[in-house]
Amino acid sequence: MNKQLYNFTQDKLQNNRQGGQIKNSALAIRLHNDYHFGQWDLSKKHLTFSLTDILALSKEIQRTLGVEIRNDSYPNKTSRVTNAGVHRAEKENSYAVSKDFILINSLSELKINKTIYKSSPFTSLGNYIKADEIQSVEHSVIVLVENLAVMANLKLINLTALCDEIDFPIDLTKALWLYRGDVKPQQTTNTSYQFFRRFKGKIPLICFSDLDPKGIEIALTSQADFWLTLKNTHEVAMALLGSEQEWYKQKAAIDFLLKQEKTNEEKQPWQYSFEILQHHKKTLKQEHMLKHKLELTLVKINDK
Repeated sequence: MNKQLYNFTQDKLQNNRQGGQIKNSALAIRLHNDYHFGQWDLSKKHLTFSLTDILALSKEIQRTLGVEIRNDSYPNKTSRVTNAGVHRAEKENSYAVSKDFILINSLSELKINKTIYKSSPFTSLGNYIKADEIQSVEHSVIVLVENLAVMANLKLINLTALCDEIDFPIDLTKALWLYRGDVKPQQTTNTSYQFFRRFKGKIPLICFSDLDPKGIEIALTSQADFWLTLKNTHEVAMALLGSEQEWYKQKAAIDFLLKQEKTNEEKQPWQYSFEILQHHKKTLKQEHMLKHKLELTLVKINDK
């Protein structure tokens, strides 16, 4: 039983502890169909249930989720291995296997936990590692990457034109590259962000994202110190086949950035890039930057 159905059912049971009725709805239908709970009245406008139905459902939920649905909150998700210790249905209320893992890569050796690991001679996305097993990072910088394609093509990134205004040297050829993760629920970005932010103040943090409103939003909210982006933002208008679609799909991100501009007392470096994007109403993905060997730079992100 998922959280939505659980909370819906709990509310009905707490208000009708000896039995009662539930108005016909999508959740009521699912409760009846999935758990054989209650009986429809003749008009099928209400699902009627008795104390016997309540006790039977309570027993079933106790067996599968280990909680008393009439009183307990929906249980926190656990790993499938943990679930397997007590439940036959190991997938019940478990999070995706990939949740605890992060994808990392480097252009040279992998330097973590005070140990140096040689990189693979083969082209790869990197290494999936359980995040909480990494206690220390000996790389000079961590780069959070928006798109998966970048992880397998680090050697294509043009790092020859980094910003001259940086107060300290940053050698991205020695960086630890960290994949942000997918936005799909089964492949959450949370673990990558938690790992990234764990090193805030200890190692310079950089966000490498698409050159579009969403990419700027990702950079600003990632808690990175710098945004890695095009040195010449006007290259967003480079000649490419097809019509621009992405700019017009990112109204929420555009609104977010416009609000950020209003709250800034002084103009921030990222705003210059945003203004150019507004002028051209075009976007450019990381894959374009790699394929066309476009020069990149580091933009300081205002700490708040």
